[in-house]
Amino acid sequence: MERPLRKDAADRRQALLRAAREVFHEEGIDAPLDRIADRAGVGRATLYRNFPGRTELALAVLMDDVAGLGERFAAPTSPDAFFDFIRALSAQLLENTALGGVARASPSPGIFQPLRLAVIEAATPALKLSQAAGTVRADLVSADLRILTAMLGSGLHNAEAHERNVIASRTLELVLDAIRAQPGAGSGKGS
Repeated sequence: MERPLRKDAADRRQALLRAAREVFHEEGIDAPLDRIADRAGVGRATLYRNFPGRTELALAVLMDDVAGLGERFAAPTSPDAFFDFIRALSAQLLENTALGGVARASPSPGIFQPLRLAVIEAATPALKLSQAAGTVRADLVSADLRILTAMLGSGLHNAEAHERNVIASRTLELVLDAIRAQPGAGSGKGS
């Protein structure tokens, strides 16, 4: 079990994540990591102590974004909460296309496992509420989040910058239609 970070260490880590988000957005994923340390107001040693490389930093930004989704959807009240979650997830995937590319290039096959689990955890309250309300198909299970996330993000990775928004929008439309409960569909379990 990991020990929680001291407040000053946690603050430095958050500053690094904020700076990484900004620098990657402004200069692209290949921006010098030293620029991120400078923007965060920390030394290079602090950056590398927290994130040994670009892949770990990219994954940390993605995990931080998913944690934000988890907070946002922790106690949903709308019957359409899961649709809202999927829209928010799609927006994050579009915004973080380059970060996902860095992580995908990692030689470690299990590198995405913590991120996948975090997405499932973040989505589950909204999924349960929307299914109970009958707006989302009953046969959708939390493990399907991996498939939905792949569908939302896969077309973005190799797309030209000018076509990403169109691809993201159309993919989102198709995914939302796929998860919508169909009239008369029953429970999805042999009906």
